[in-house]
Amino acid sequence: MKRFMPALAAICILTTSAVFAAEIHDRYDVVVAGAGTGGCGATIQAARLGASVLLLEETDWIGGQMNAAAVTSMDEGLTLVRERGLYHELVQRIEAHYAALGKSAETAYWGQHICCEPLVGQKILHEMLGSVHGSGKLDLLLRSHVMRVVKQGDTVTGVEVETFGPQGKQRRSVDCRVLIDATEWGDVIPLTGARYRVGNCTVGAVDLSRKIQMLTWTAVIKHYPQGVPSDLLLHTPPPGYTPKVHQIFVKTLADGTEVDFKAKPISWATFLGYRAMPDSSQPGDWPLVTRTHMNFNNDYEATVGDVEAPTQREATCRAARLKTLHLLYYIQHTLGKTDWSVADDEGFDSPYNRDEIDRWLQERPDLRPYRPVLYHFSVMAYARESRRIIGLHTLTAPEIRRKPGPPRHFPSTVALADYPIDLHGSATPRYMELDLDRAEDISHDFGDHGIGPFGVPWECFIPEKIDGFLPAEKNISQSRLANGATRLQPSTLLLGQAAGAIAALAVRHFVQPRHLDPILVQSVLLNNHDTLLETPLKDVARRGWEWKPTQLVALHGLLSADNGRFRPGDPLTEDQLQTILGRLQDPACPALGGSTAPVSRAAFAEALRKVSAGSHVMVAVGTGPGDRAKPASRAETAEILAQFLELRGQARVTGSEQSLTWPAPKVLTPLSPEDVDPLLAAALRRLADRGIIDDSNYWLQHAMPGEKCDGGRSGELVLRAAQAFEPATMTHAQAVEVLARHQVIGRPDYWLKTAVSGSKCDGISVQTLIHNLARSRFK
Repeated sequence: MKRFMPALAAICILTTSAVFAAEIHDRYDVVVAGAGTGGCGATIQAARLGASVLLLEETDWIGGQMNAAAVTSMDEGLTLVRERGLYHELVQRIEAHYAALGKSAETAYWGQHICCEPLVGQKILHEMLGSVHGSGKLDLLLRSHVMRVVKQGDTVTGVEVETFGPQGKQRRSVDCRVLIDATEWGDVIPLTGARYRVGNCTVGAVDLSRKIQMLTWTAVIKHYPQGVPSDLLLHTPPPGYTPKVHQIFVKTLADGTEVDFKAKPISWATFLGYRAMPDSSQPGDWPLVTRTHMNFNNDYEATVGDVEAPTQREATCRAARLKTLHLLYYIQHTLGKTDWSVADDEGFDSPYNRDEIDRWLQERPDLRPYRPVLYHFSVMAYARESRRIIGLHTLTAPEIRRKPGPPRHFPSTVALADYPIDLHGSATPRYMELDLDRAEDISHDFGDHGIGPFGVPWECFIPEKIDGFLPAEKNISQSRLANGATRLQPSTLLLGQAAGAIAALAVRHFVQPRHLDPILVQSVLLNNHDTLLETPLKDVARRGWEWKPTQLVALHGLLSADNGRFRPGDPLTEDQLQTILGRLQDPACPALGGSTAPVSRAAFAEALRKVSAGSHVMVAVGTGPGDRAKPASRAETAEILAQFLELRGQARVTGSEQSLTWPAPKVLTPLSPEDVDPLLAAALRRLADRGIIDDSNYWLQHAMPGEKCDGGRSGELVLRAAQAFEPATMTHAQAVEVLARHQVIGRPDYWLKTAVSGSKCDGISVQTLIHNLARSRFK
């Protein structure tokens, strides 16, 4: 059962609420420390699988970097991530929330990525926690943290929790089967005795002075059309606002209406649009930005000592807050934006935040005039780097580079991430782990080593020796550079989902996480629509019966896809069967040549029956005589192989015999537009609703990489799009000029030449045009 009672913090209507220390149980299957994106992802997935979960959060906000640190501009890398697992669900809920208000959620990065107000993001995560289905109970305990980890030998068996409530500080002991560290700094890892890395150091040889990624203390700011309340105006320079500090801001931020992120200093318009949020408090929609957050030129240097030493961390976080206060003063006074200030309606003025600020101001009375502003700063620091366990495998930068070649393929992948390697500061060989990464792996320009999907394997979640313990959030086994690509909100949510699946399955099967077969984890994640294959499959229906099996067999190299095409209706060939049989016995077996003749269902069944000997999986062929002679399709082969892999995994964990009953042939699921390209389909629906296009099917077939679009059709699209911006009769050249002026296209000469009858446009160029149009706001 779930508990429902008034929340400790002032939050809008929630579907799951916090409990007090006296109300929690003595034992849970899973304890999750940290209610950030990783912790919430782990909790939701574990509870949906029937595990009882206690979720602990040291503040009175949930959502970590996404909400409590106010970084709600989703760093997606590629928008492919919106198709995956819990992040897909989160994005759907965000879009639905703002659609009901007549607003778009695609506001961040100048209208290219999903964003939400922190209070909305927190509300949605509470709804997702409250939507748990299954037998598991879920309790959320705010203002609490793990003080001590209880172990028997090398196995975690429970925790001692300290919590702050109406009766002050209290301690409770809680037993658990699995403990997950999803804290923002990896603060539970040292309590378990697990070996870990921090910065470029390994525990036991830690240098507190080594630099790590900069942290940022963000603050949501908004436009006050009726004027900023007096107590939110900074009437005097805050302490420490020196000429040197002023010049740093002068060099990085200036007034201006031109959007150009490469310009130095960036303009006010660029600054606003970079982290632009929807604004529920005001009418209108993007591109009019009335709410954003300060997270650009207020980064603050951090060191290993800020992770390892609590007193030093507190001092650095306070200094980072002060730098953000300096930035707000610069915005109001030097830029003259006296109609902008910290947002007073995000709910950051919470009991926890007030306590933190009041304690600081007792030591700094010179900051007391700024108390009303500081109360509305975010609740926690945006910490980009944490402790990282040393696991069975350490993910490294060479393994996730997507340029010049593809990233390393892991058959045991349990999560995909998309972001490029991105370190804020300390990106020099001196601060790298040169035993894991190379100097040439350091990224010097955003995305110069590639953007797009890469796999994170199961082994990165399993500590070397400690049992009953898993990492989530940024705390998995990875190098500093790899962490620069996995630390973002979509990735940490999906990493948390994977950790939750591992924990719940370990509980269900009464084994330690290290003794699970990763196939079982992958099966659960695929059942929850979490894509695990790096290359999107263009010819497999995502909501069809074929999707999960094709993902699984392609992931394990049993059947491959060519340029994103699985060819599910093609017959299985003899050479493909030989490769399958070889890799079932040895995953490293190379692809085997041979005949391309089709294989009958009977021949495939007999071959699988022979290779399954000793696997504790009995293959029973129950098809009729007529069906046995028919060729086995690749989709049917994938379905049977996926069942075999799962049953073999069950047998390995349980030690009991499993039986595979041969399924009857199925009809392939017809492809929908969402299967061909879900994001392009969504963009085309928006344009159809606005009357800019009539036929989505043509563009779904042709506005694709490697395809060509008819120049006449493309020219008609250009004209109708331009008229949506500026309703008037116009020539083709005038239409191209309108789209260029509204930054929908970037190469007017190209469109003047190709978007005409008798010519052809590159499909990818037309797709980019469609996506830019879908994000635009017309008159």
